[in-house]
Amino acid sequence: MKSQSTIAAAVAAAAVVLANASVSSSASFATIYPTISDDNKITSSSNIRKVTSSTNKHNDDPFARLSYNILRRSSALNMAEEEEKDYVSPMRQRPRPKGGDTAYTNENILRQLRYYNDIRKIGGKDCVQDLYVRDPNTVGESVRFWFVGKVARCTGTVSQELAIARQFNLIEEHATRIRPVELGRSFGSLECYVAPGDTEIFTSKNDPGIRLHKMPRCVEGSEKVALLEVGLNLEILTNQGAGFCIVRTDDGVVPPDLIW
Repeated sequence: MKSQSTIAAAVAAAAVVLANASVSSSASFATIYPTISDDNKITSSSNIRKVTSSTNKHNDDPFARLSYNILRRSSALNMAEEEEKDYVSPMRQRPRPKGGDTAYTNENILRQLRYYNDIRKIGGKDCVQDLYVRDPNTVGESVRFWFVGKVARCTGTVSQELAIARQFNLIEEHATRIRPVELGRSFGSLECYVAPGDTEIFTSKNDPGIRLHKMPRCVEGSEKVALLEVGLNLEILTNQGAGFCIVRTDDGVVPPDLIW
């Protein structure tokens, strides 16, 4: 009977020794070999122990320690992503373009396009003029004029000079954007010309009956013209950026050598 109790005590002592050896061997293995983290980067197990040592409930289970560390890393990444979403670089805070109610902004362009369509719907093409901007880099007697859009006006209250001057900032800004090489460096000194509405086909065929007329940049009283009395349909390039230009004399007429 005594021998049986002695044997049982020895077995229990051996079990305790084996359990302690298993824990120590696991700790030694974690110290020697690294562990693969959730972002596929090798992370030292010593860092895992530093994080988990402060929390006693994870000290006994290496898998619990690893899971706890992964959750903490995921939480830190989520916080970093949220902070990055809220961050706005000072370089993105660009000042609003100059020009007031005719500044070159999307809302002003779309508003004047809407007024253009409204005016044209009532008055037809008689209320419309085609817009051209003179190329300042032309050398010689023949001058290039670039088509930049169409302007509409209430003919009973607004002259074509007032309609151009009221929207000149939008016209000039757009001209430099669709022809940056030819017109971009001359912003502030470009000259605008008009032709009768919807005569692009005739001007492209050098019809001598279509003449361009120069419009003044500034007209007294233009700032008092209501924007809803004028409209603007700016040119959109659809031919791979080639645009549309015509050649005329400095007076806006077709050169004699182009008449056929």
